[in-house]
Amino acid sequence: MGWAWLILLLATYPWLLGADLATDTLASSSLVFFISGTCLIAPCRRLKRWQAVLFAACLGFLFEARRPIPDGALALSMVAISIFLSSHRQLMRNTPSMLRAAAVVNVGSCFIWYVAASYSSPAPAADLAGHLLLQLLLAAVVGTIGLIPVALTQNAAMDRLSVPPAPDVT
Repeated sequence: MGWAWLILLLATYPWLLGADLATDTLASSSLVFFISGTCLIAPCRRLKRWQAVLFAACLGFLFEARRPIPDGALALSMVAISIFLSSHRQLMRNTPSMLRAAAVVNVGSCFIWYVAASYSSPAPAADLAGHLLLQLLLAAVVGTIGLIPVALTQNAAMDRLSVPPAPDVT
């Protein structure tokens, strides 16, 4: 199905909205519940590469829509990550590998977002470095814990859309 990526994006949106609402509760600490990288894992395992690229681009732009970040910085990075992941599906063939990939991709995407956002920030670099470490730690924890419910939702949507299951061995 050619529109599976769009329907999957709609199924993923409640998780993104929940992360934004959780971020709003932590507004005084300036921490962000970043799960956009985690949301890439299940689609990159099952969708065709062009569908995973479209999904990643829309996912990145959805995150950028609410944050002061240069246009396309996160979206294009997530496209590159989705191309890599969909080309190397063997890196995500079992649950421990998927958890590791979720943590790495989520931390990497969060780092790209943070650097792009701090580029235009007037805060001194010394203040940003300590906050970056805390933000990356939160991204790793949220990415690892959030993979299971997000991937279950995404896999259920892909099952309903008749997207073939991910191969066990590639």
